[in-house]
Amino acid sequence: MPMKRLTIVALVGVNIALFAALLFQTLSLPRAIAQAGAPRGGFVTVTAKPAGRSYEVLYLLDVSARQLHALYPSVQLRNQLVAVAPRDLAKDFAAK
Repeated sequence: MPMKRLTIVALVGVNIALFAALLFQTLSLPRAIAQAGAPRGGFVTVTAKPAGRSYEVLYLLDVSARQLHALYPSVQLRNQLVAVAPRDLAKDFAAK
């Protein structure tokens, strides 16, 4: 009987130690602060699914250069992105 009680006490102690470690890890998660201390407006990214396609395109807006880049997955090469020629937004949105 004492061996059974000792085993239960040891398991409870291990569980308490694991719970404390989990709690400590949860309370000390790193914070993600986007662009903290950095100048704003460098790049903006977004994904979108083109009409009639099964894949998504990654759009990258270079604010300072006023260019829109598009990247889509390659059909031949796995895990590779194909870049489309960038669009000049200053020219695209110029008054006509």
